[in-house]
Amino acid sequence: MHTGSTVPGLARKVRKVLDIKTESAEVLLSLAALSGSYHVQSSASRRQLKADIEEQGITNFEHFLSVAGDVITALDDVQSEMDALTTGCAAINAALVADRSSSADFLRESDRLQHELATSQKRSTLVQSFFKQYQLSAAEIAALQEADIGDTFFDALERVGSIHRSCRNLLSSHHHRAGLELMDAMSTYQEAAYERLCRWVQGECSSLGDMDAPEVDPRLHRAAQALRQRQVLFRYCAEEVATARHNAMFQRFITALTRGGPNGTPRPIEMNAHDPRRYLGDMLAWLHQALASERELLISLFGPDDAPHSADDHLANGHSDVPSSSALLDRVVEGVCRPLKIRIEQVLTANLPLVLCFKLSQLLAFYGRTVEQMIGSGGKLTHTLAECHHLSTTVFHDQLKARGNRLLHHKAAPPKDLAVPQQVSELLQQLRELIGTFMSAFNSSQEPRSAEAEFAPVLDALVDPAVQACNNSAALLPNMRGGRAVEPAAKHIFMLNCLAAITSVTDEQDCCESKHAILTQDIQHHLHELVDAAASEFLQRCGFTARLRRNRDQHESEWHIDLPDPSSSEGGQQVHKCMQSFLGLITQDQLPHFHQIQAPDVRQQAASELANKLDEAYTISYNGTEGYEHVKHQIEHTPAQIKTILGVAL
Repeated sequence: MHTGSTVPGLARKVRKVLDIKTESAEVLLSLAALSGSYHVQSSASRRQLKADIEEQGITNFEHFLSVAGDVITALDDVQSEMDALTTGCAAINAALVADRSSSADFLRESDRLQHELATSQKRSTLVQSFFKQYQLSAAEIAALQEADIGDTFFDALERVGSIHRSCRNLLSSHHHRAGLELMDAMSTYQEAAYERLCRWVQGECSSLGDMDAPEVDPRLHRAAQALRQRQVLFRYCAEEVATARHNAMFQRFITALTRGGPNGTPRPIEMNAHDPRRYLGDMLAWLHQALASERELLISLFGPDDAPHSADDHLANGHSDVPSSSALLDRVVEGVCRPLKIRIEQVLTANLPLVLCFKLSQLLAFYGRTVEQMIGSGGKLTHTLAECHHLSTTVFHDQLKARGNRLLHHKAAPPKDLAVPQQVSELLQQLRELIGTFMSAFNSSQEPRSAEAEFAPVLDALVDPAVQACNNSAALLPNMRGGRAVEPAAKHIFMLNCLAAITSVTDEQDCCESKHAILTQDIQHHLHELVDAAASEFLQRCGFTARLRRNRDQHESEWHIDLPDPSSSEGGQQVHKCMQSFLGLITQDQLPHFHQIQAPDVRQQAASELANKLDEAYTISYNGTEGYEHVKHQIEHTPAQIKTILGVAL
C-alpha cells in the first residue's frame, strides 16, 4: 500500500508505536505483566486483549476496595479517639485557665517570700562574717581566761589584737558606735590576758636563776614576744630575768674563783694566782664563756637587737620602756665587774716583769674587744675591761721608761770584740718577745699601718734608748786600754754590730717597718763612713795622697787623688811605685776584712763597697797617666784586671 494513501490517524498511531522505546524498564515490565495474561496466540485473543486488560483492572480495583475498607474502618476508629482526646484536652485547658487565674496571687506571694528569704540569707552571711571578724568564740574566750598558757592562748591573744586593729576600719566608716563598743570589749579581754601572761612569765623567770644554763621554754620566748606590745609589762619581765641571771652570774663567778666545779673539777681559779698570766686568762676565759651563754639565753628569750650597739644605745635604753638584749646582758654581768676589777688590779700592781706585763695588756685588749662586740661600747663590763687595760698599759709604759732610763744611766765601754753589750742584748731579747706577743694578739683584719701606729710607742721606748746607749758606749772607745786611742773605724764597727742586732729583731715585722727603715739608714751611714775611712787608709799605705768628698745626698762619695807630675822621671817613678804597692797589697790579701763586724750580710756589703772604692781609685790613677807612655808602659795591670782581682763585677 502506498504511503500517500495511508489514513492520517493510522499514521500517527504507527509513528507513536514506532517512537515507543521498547528497551525502557517501564515497557519491559508492562510486557512482562501482559505475557502472564496472554496465553493463546490467536486473532480473537488479540481482539479481546483490551477487554481482558480492562476486566483484569476492574478485578484489581474491586480487590483494592475490599482491602481499603478495613483500613478506612480503622481510620474512623482513630478519628473518634482523636476527637475524644481533643475534647479532653480542651477540658484540661479550660481547667488550667481557671486554676491560673485563681493561683496568680499565690505565685506573686511566693516570689515575694523567696526574695525576702534570699535577702535574709545574705544578711545572715554578712552577720556571721562580721561576728567571725569582730567577735571571739567561746573557746577563744575560755583560752584567754581559764586555759593554761599555750598555743591556744597565744592564738586567741593574736586574734584579739587582730580584731582590735580591724575595729579601726569601723571608726573610719559610719559604724562609729559599733567600732567603739567592740574596741572597748577587745581592750578588756586584751588587758586581762596581758596581765595574766605577765604573772605567768614572772613566775617562770624566777626559776631561771636556779640553773647555770637553763633551757628556754618555747612558750616563754613566745610570751616575751607578745609582751613587747605592752612596754611596761615587757620591761618588768625583762628586769625580772636580768635580776635572776645577775644574782646567778655573781654566785657562779665567786664559786668558780674559790670552789671550782663539781667535785673540784675544774679546780678553783684562784689556785693559779701565783701564775698571773694563767690566773688572769682563766678568769677572762670563764667570763667570756659565761657571757656567751647568757647572751644566747637572752636572745632566745627576747630576740636579737635590731641595730648594732653603741654607747648612745645604752644611754637610750636606760630611759626606754623596751630594753635591748645587749642592755639586759650588761645588767646580768654587772655584778662580776667589781670582783674582777679588784683581782686584775692586784695582779697588775704586783711588780710584774716587762714582757709578762705586756702579755697581760694584750690579753686584756683582746677580751675588751670581744666583750665590746657582744654588749657594746657603753656596757659596764666593757668600761671595766677598758680601765684595766689602761692600767696595764700605764704600768707597762712606766716599766718601759724605767728600763730605758736604766740603760741610759749604765754607761759601760764596749767589749773588746766590739760585740753588742750584754744590757742591749737582754733588751733586744725582750723586744723580740714583745713583738711576737703583739703580732700573735693583733687582729689580722686590721691594716698593717694601724699595727705599726699601735706598737710605735713600745718600739720607741725600747729602740731609741738602745741606740742612744750604744752611741754613749761608742763615745767611750778612745778611753779604752789605758787611755790609748783606738782606730776611728772601731766606733763604726761597734755601731754596725749594735744596729744590725736591732734590725735583726725588727726585720719583716709589719709593726716595725718605719723604725726598721730608719735603722737601716743609720747602718748605711756608718757603713759608708767605715768603708771611706778604710779605703783612705789603704791608699795612704800605698803612697797615694787621696781624699773622699761626700756628695750632697750623702749616699755617694768621689775620690780626689793628687798624683805626682808624671811628666818628670821622678814623678813617673813615684806613680809607678804607688801602683805597684797597690797591686802588692791586694794580691797579698792585705785588704781590711772587717772581721769584727758580726752580721755576715753587713760584713759582705762592707767588703764589696771597699773593693768598689779601691777599684774606682785605681781607675782614676790609671787614667791620670794618659799621654805619658813611659809611665803607662811600666804599669803592669789595667783597671779591668784590677776589677777581676778585687772581685768587682764588670
